[in-house]
Amino acid sequence: MTEMTDHLSDVAATALSLLQSAHNGDAAAADQLGDLMPSLTAAAESGDTRAQNVLGGILLEHIGDPSGAAFWFGKAAVAGSPAGKRSLGHLLADGLGVTQDLAEAERLFQEAADDGDAHARFNLARLGWGKRDPQAVAELLRSAAVGGVEEAYGPLGDLLTAMGESVEALTCYFASIHAGDADVLHDAITLARSLTDEDIRHAGELAGCPGEAEAMVKTVRKYR
Repeated sequence: MTEMTDHLSDVAATALSLLQSAHNGDAAAADQLGDLMPSLTAAAESGDTRAQNVLGGILLEHIGDPSGAAFWFGKAAVAGSPAGKRSLGHLLADGLGVTQDLAEAERLFQEAADDGDAHARFNLARLGWGKRDPQAVAELLRSAAVGGVEEAYGPLGDLLTAMGESVEALTCYFASIHAGDADVLHDAITLARSLTDEDIRHAGELAGCPGEAEAMVKTVRKYR
């Protein structure tokens, strides 16, 4: 049984790697992924939740079968997988392959978030935007960002700006820019214009981006 479990986990890991390569335009990886589908399906049918989640991801993102994805994410969710709960919640929130059910989506996001899933915390924050207490939403976004969800930095920066937490907001914008999100640059410059050079540098230090902070200081000086 141990050898089979290890083997199935290897199948899921290989499939996930091929899926990522296929998304980057690797035609050979797409062909290899097709060849691997029978083994991955067998792993999912055996109860391997990692294989169920990867298979659901392939069906949703690569094949375009959200209903099939919902089936496998549902299997993983019932088995207690945080990733399965979060992924099924995503489908329910958007009505992809299933009837839209925001209440059930929120329940699944919350369960996955409680289990430590950072992406679920990000999804829960998005679902609660404008409905939950801003402090609670900000805490979810902070936790998601710390957990590696880089796309949480931009929305967190926007929310903190509205809450008057300017230095932390700029810190988030710096982190978002460093992660490759140029869309927040205008908001970052606008915010930085209201701060001192010391505050800008402090935000850059907190974000681990001193170089970006110095560039920002030089930029905003033109507008003062």
